[in-house]
Amino acid sequence: MTVAESSHGARAGAVPASGGPDAVGAPAVAVPRRRLLRWASGLAVVGLAGCGFRLRQPVALPFRRLALTGVSSDMERALRIAAGPAVEWVAVPAQAEVQLVATASARERTVASYTPTRRVSEFQLRARLRYRAQTPAGRVLLPEAELVLNRELSYSETYALGKEQEEARLYADMETDIALQVMRRLGTVRL
Repeated sequence: MTVAESSHGARAGAVPASGGPDAVGAPAVAVPRRRLLRWASGLAVVGLAGCGFRLRQPVALPFRRLALTGVSSDMERALRIAAGPAVEWVAVPAQAEVQLVATASARERTVASYTPTRRVSEFQLRARLRYRAQTPAGRVLLPEAELVLNRELSYSETYALGKEQEEARLYADMETDIALQVMRRLGTVRL
């Protein structure tokens, strides 16, 4: 017997095709499972493509340069993210193609309910943006509109720090939703 052959009569380094006891790597049972997973994932991809599913993309805006006026810093950040990289943000409204003017931008928190011992048990959070879109010359592209979103926040003094973080997250989510709605509306303007 030569060095190239093993004690079983096959060449050294060759893997039996049957996946028997001499097979290197995963057991033979894993091969059908892998095929099944590949088949299922392929079917899922085909199913999602067939139903029209796509990841959310930034709205295609009919202009390139946008100026913001009167927007809070949190709302401005949400609008910049929602607009995507295709928008150039300018500081001087006269250099923009479209000017987004916020006449009111606010976060509000009111008590929604109390416990029997008169402790706060729930807050109602509200994010509000009143805005209009116009050209630098003053021609109105979108008349003044107001977007208001509400969320409920249960509250417990025991978990005050965690509830404070949850409140900040809820406000950020509401501002993101408002920003996406504003961008969709800006996508319909005609210059």
